[in-house]
Parts: sequence; structure tokens; C-alpha cells
Amino acid sequence: MKKLLLAFLPGTAIVSCHKSNDDNTNMNASAVPSGVTGSFSTKYPAASGQIEWEKEDGNTYKVKFFIGSQRWQAIFKADGTFLSEKQI
Repeated sequence: MKKLLLAFLPGTAIVSCHKSNDDNTNMNASAVPSGVTGSFSTKYPAASGQIEWEKEDGNTYKVKFFIGSQRWQAIFKADGTFLSEKQI
């Protein structure tokens, strides 16, 4: 029974950790309004690494980025107004 359980667990972990990308709205930075990218650059001049933009809805944009080794997420309105940030 132990062998059977151990054989089953790795497959379960892979399935349970898989995230669907069906709702993925990643976009190129060139498609993000300049007010948003400008506000981001001003607020986070030390941002580096892979910077990922997502359109949340018609009026907000989420950006994921690194500051040093820490991963962050920030949300801006389409006019560039900063809304929130959190470490992820």
C-alpha cells in the first residue's frame, strides 16, 4: 500500500499545482497607456527582471516586477494613478 500511495502522490502534486492560463491577459508594454508606464517608471525606478503587464479590466493595469530579489505587484488606473502594491 505504501508503494501505491507514494506512486500516486507525485501525480497529484503536479495536477494540483498546475495553474490554468485561460484567463491570462499578459500584454506587451507598448500596449499599456503611456501614463501607466510613466507612473510605474517614476514610482519604481529600481524595477528590474522580467516586467509583466496585465490588463485587469477596462480601467486598471497590473504589473509584476522585481526589486532586487523580491517579486512585487502594483496596480494602476489607465490614467496612471497608482492604486496598490504588494509583495508576491
